Formats: sequence, C-alpha cells, structure tokens
Amino acid sequence: MSRVRPALAAVLLVVATTATLAAGGVAAPVEPSDSPVVGTSEQSTHVLLLTEVDAAAYNEPNASVTSTLESGHAALGDNLQLGTVEQRLAATENRSARRKILQNATDEAAERVAELRARATAAHDAYTDGDITASAYVRTLGTIHAEASSLSSILGSTSAAGTLYTHAYDDGFSEIGTRVYRLRAQLATVQGPVRERVAAVVHGDRDQIRVHLTVGNGVMLSTITDGRYVRETVRPDNVEENLGGDISEAPAIIQTQYPWLSNHSTSPSIETRGGYAFYYTANYGHGQISAYIDTTTERVYVERHQQTLSQLPADTGQTDTENNVTLTTSRTYTGGPLLVQVENEADEPLDTTVSLNGETVGDTGDDGRLWLLSPAGEYSVSTVHDGATLEANVTARPSP
Repeated sequence: MSRVRPALAAVLLVVATTATLAAGGVAAPVEPSDSPVVGTSEQSTHVLLLTEVDAAAYNEPNASVTSTLESGHAALGDNLQLGTVEQRLAATENRSARRKILQNATDEAAERVAELRARATAAHDAYTDGDITASAYVRTLGTIHAEASSLSSILGSTSAAGTLYTHAYDDGFSEIGTRVYRLRAQLATVQGPVRERVAAVVHGDRDQIRVHLTVGNGVMLSTITDGRYVRETVRPDNVEENLGGDISEAPAIIQTQYPWLSNHSTSPSIETRGGYAFYYTANYGHGQISAYIDTTTERVYVERHQQTLSQLPADTGQTDTENNVTLTTSRTYTGGPLLVQVENEADEPLDTTVSLNGETVGDTGDDGRLWLLSPAGEYSVSTVHDGATLEANVTARPSP
C-alpha cells in the first residue's frame, strides 16, 4: 500500500537572544492590528491581538461535575467510534468498501468539528450578550477543548499511527487524508494551551489558575503559571473558507507576520494543513510559538505562545521616581505580561508591595521584579517605599 504525505517545508534559523529590561526611553502602548504586532519588546516576537473588544475580565475557573461528565462522555464516544472504524476496516480487503468506511468516518468527524465550533461561537455570543458569566464561558471553552483534543487524536497526523489520517494514507486515499488535515486546521480554533489548563482544572487534575479573558472579534486567553506566560488568540475574521495559497509562499508570509522571530528562531517548521492553512512552529530564546495562517487571507487566525518570564525582554513603559527610588513598568498589552520593577538610586533591587488600581497584587521580592497579568485599558501601578508613594499609569490595548 502506498503512502503519500503532504509536502513539508522547514526553515532553520539560529540566533542568540538576551532578556533585559530596556534601558532608557519609554515605549508607546501596543496598538492592535489584524496582523501580529510588537509585544512586550522590539526584541521579541510579535503577538496577535483583537481589534474589536466587547469585554475583558479575570477569571479563576473551578472544577464542575457537569462539565467533567460531559467531556468524559465525549472522549468515550470518540474512542468507540475509532474502534468501530478499525473493526470494519479489518473485516474487508475490498478497496471501495474501505474507502466508504473512511469517508463515512471523516464525515462524522466533520460534523463533530462543526458542532464544537458552533458551541464555542454560541458561548462567545452568550457571554458578550450577558447571558452567561465569564466563569461559565471559560469553563465551557475548557470543556470544548477537552472534546476537541479527543477528536484531534482520532483525526491524527503523519506521526500518529492508527488514526483516520494514517488509515487513509496507508490505503492510498490521499484526498481523505487531505480533508482530515483541513479538519484539524479548523479544530484548532477551539483548542489552546490556556484552555488545556482550564480543562485540567475542570477535571480536577490541577489547582486553580488565574486567567485573563478578552472577547470581541475573537477571543484571547492568558495565564501565568510556574514562571511561564501562556497565551492564545483566535481571530475567526482572519479566515477565508475558500482554499488558496501554496506552501512555497509560506516562508515569505511568515517573514512579514513575524519579522523578529523569523530572524531569531531555532528549529522552525512550516507544514501545510490540506491547503487550508500553514501551520508554523518555532522555538526562540524566550519560549515557543505555534500559529495557523490562512492560506487565502495570509493572516494568522490562531496564535499560541508559551514564554519563560525570566528570559522575556520588556521595554520600559512608564516610570516614577521619588526619594531616589524608581518604579518602572514595562510595555504590555491587554492580558499580556506586565513587569514591575523597583530599584534604588544605585540600581539595586528593592522588595516592596505592589498595588494595581489600589489593590495589593504581590511583592517585587529580592530581585525587585514582579510579573503580572495586565488588565485591559488604563490603570495605575503603585508602591510605597519609606513613606513615598510611587505610581505609574499603564495603558493596555485593546480595551472595551
């Protein structure tokens, strides 16, 4: 049996990066765009933001018995479905019959993908209309992610044996394999690393996490956990359902969308998702990125970052100095990482308590640094040292 796999293109670029707080100067607030824009620093990767925002909020999702049972039932159903497909394939060597079995299974998977995307859209609309709380919305996204991950494992990839994809290509049905990859590209809009962590909370597999949620012409989720900043953005309006583009065009498109990253990443790879999307992944000095780029619009519609905060550069946003003590806040964006740093006149770090809009949020510690999840809009960051109040006003965009 022949096996034909989609063409893969990879580009290898090597760089050394450093992470420092920019000295001197104050950076302008990050301005949203349909394409990824400069994030915390000119010396780090671009980030994809929303351009229209209806609501933004913090949330700490809780475990839910109902959601746990719903996602567990869906996973069980998927496993039984794949088992049934393999039993039917094992029962016949007839080529037409095998094609029909895989076509039917892919049709069912397509219906599941459409259903999950519709549920995510309905939850988005219900939240923006005020019909459900932020907590209910985030929990729903986590539950949908769990179901989508189960379905994605059944759809499969070049490296996963015993899936619809590998069955299709092992039998020489490349058109079915291509369709499976397109479904995976569509399913990506309801999956993400923050949703994965929320799903783990919902299932009782990890402790609570604090999540920042922004919704508008898409959804952004971010969290800080174990010294890492984790973020995902979905922009459905950057997708054109018609198929277009060619994998040979992908490197130039990525260079345009992520110019700094294109010159500073290690082991980047670009794959095609059945002509529907380019799937780009790369490591760089501050973390990892993965992005789905629509082949027709050439815009990013799903972007995921995981960054190590101790290595992440942050350009200076605002400063305030009183009694030879300086409070510095970094440039950031809504839901982004905000670095607060306090030093004395000798540039030595100071351990002080930091407040955000008057509410205590933590201490800078021995290194004089504190990373926070930025709220949306304009807010104040302050601290008191030796009786002197220091305050910086931060602007994070986009905001409702």
